[in-house]
This record gives sequence, structure tokens and C-alpha cells, in this order.
Amino acid sequence: MAKKCVSCAKEAGFFKGIGFKIIHEKEYCPSCAEQYVRDGINGIQITTTHTVDGYKIKKYIDIESVEIVIGTGIFSEFTGEVSDFFGERSTTFEQKLQKAKRIALDRLRFSAFQKGGNAVVGIDLDYTEFSGNRIGVIANGTIVKIEMNSK
Repeated sequence: MAKKCVSCAKEAGFFKGIGFKIIHEKEYCPSCAEQYVRDGINGIQITTTHTVDGYKIKKYIDIESVEIVIGTGIFSEFTGEVSDFFGERSTTFEQKLQKAKRIALDRLRFSAFQKGGNAVVGIDLDYTEFSGNRIGVIANGTIVKIEMNSK
């Protein structure tokens, strides 16, 4: 009996050319798996506070930390030095930091999704500079399962 995607019912297998992805103990074709993960990640709430208004923490799942290191590149270095010389903001560096922060927060959401959480609370962001024109963002938080407060 051929395996079928739980979402679209496509058959998988070696001869069909479709490999399955197992997510939360269910089997998905690659396109449905991608959509399922994307939807799941978008549903993860994140906050720097230790609670989410209107919700109560039902279960503490795990403490998670993700690290993102990106290179600034020679162009960013040059434009940063020019900006420093004229006393202006270095928007190139700012954009790199924003990108690194966005990636770190997305990875926290993904980790929560994988572990069965629906929120990450108490998020802390730290920034660091490495030699060789690299910057790092470290994001820490607690993965939790939350539910709406009953009235």
C-alpha cells in the first residue's frame, strides 16, 4: 500500500519521485510539509515578557538559545567607515543586524514549533562582534504551551 500525504493525499515513494517529510508524527509531501511548517511558525507568539496578555502558561517545554553569525563584508566595512567619518548612521550595518535578529527570532519560532510549543516568552537578544568582519546575534527564550484565559 502506497503512503499518502496527510494533507493533499499525493502518493509517495521511490518510483513516484516524492519523498515524505515526517512532522509531528504525520507524513507530508515536500510542498505540504513546507506550508505546514510555515503556517506553524507564523502561529508562534514571541515576547520579551514572561507572560502573554490574555493567556496562561499551560506547560514549560524548554529553554532555547540560537546563535546567528553573519559577515558584514568589505562593502559594509567601507560604507560604515565613511558614515563614521561624517558622523552619520551606518544603515548597512543596521540592515545586517536587523536581518540577523529576524533570522534568530525565526529560528526560535521554528524550535518552538518542533518541540510542540506555541509561544516563546522571556526572549533576550544579545549582540556581539567577532574578528574578521562578523557580527553575531544570540536569542534566548523559554518555549511554552499557552492557552487563553477562561472568563
